[in-house]
Amino acid sequence: MSRHERRAARAAIAGALCLAALPATKPAFADPWIPAAGEGVVKPMVRLFHGNRAFPPTNFTTNTVPASSESSTQYRVTGVQGLGGGFSLEYDLRGGRVRRFTDHHHVPVADISWGLQDEEVGLNYGIVQTAHFAESAELNVIVPAGSTKPAPSLGTGRWALEPDYQLGAARRWGSLTIILGPRIFLDGDATQLRTTIDTSARATRRLSFTGEIFFVRTIQHSSTIPRGAHGELYNLLRFGAGAQYRLAHNFRPFFLYEINVAGKGIHAGSRLELGVAVHY
Repeated sequence: MSRHERRAARAAIAGALCLAALPATKPAFADPWIPAAGEGVVKPMVRLFHGNRAFPPTNFTTNTVPASSESSTQYRVTGVQGLGGGFSLEYDLRGGRVRRFTDHHHVPVADISWGLQDEEVGLNYGIVQTAHFAESAELNVIVPAGSTKPAPSLGTGRWALEPDYQLGAARRWGSLTIILGPRIFLDGDATQLRTTIDTSARATRRLSFTGEIFFVRTIQHSSTIPRGAHGELYNLLRFGAGAQYRLAHNFRPFFLYEINVAGKGIHAGSRLELGVAVHY
């Protein structure tokens, strides 16, 4: 791990400790808390990304260089369905449009791809489930539904498995969850080490503020990664902040603003996520 990556990892850990110090209610139907059989939540959302600078492919850094302008609109549906016996079915379904502008003899040329992206489905088991603490283990399958050509690609074109360990703590005023595990591409060319830290602090009876830290480091086992797959193989540290409002007991609109603060071989942009959590 490089010096910059070690600093990023320490920053993520320090951020988690700061978030944990926030006054911490149990997040309804949120990993790693498993809903009862027949209950669950579905979250339709839209993600809007834009960036015209990139982190160089040579090393992990906060420095950026000029790059092609890229914007995307992603339509995403995530959800969890309680199955009983401590198990839940979880899914992350995506599709959208990616548009990239490059200069060709000082004339901007747009490359556009649209359609399905790589999809994810998994089975989660609650190891420990209490009001204030939860622990679970999940196995996800990433289905390569996104096309890799023409550019820009919408997926990796490769199957992957993602075993996750999930840990959560909750108090009256908020919660903290940590999800970590590898994403293992089954062709053996690369493995991503991924960590997500989420926090929620309730400001009023209806309004909660949220925060997120996401860190991924890719270990590349082969120098012959398929060309279309490079867009999904990256090193990245991303911060996010947002809010959720309980409009009704089962209807909770939310937003999240995220920014890529450090990385390697990926656009250094930001994105806005708008959606609603529907509980049942």
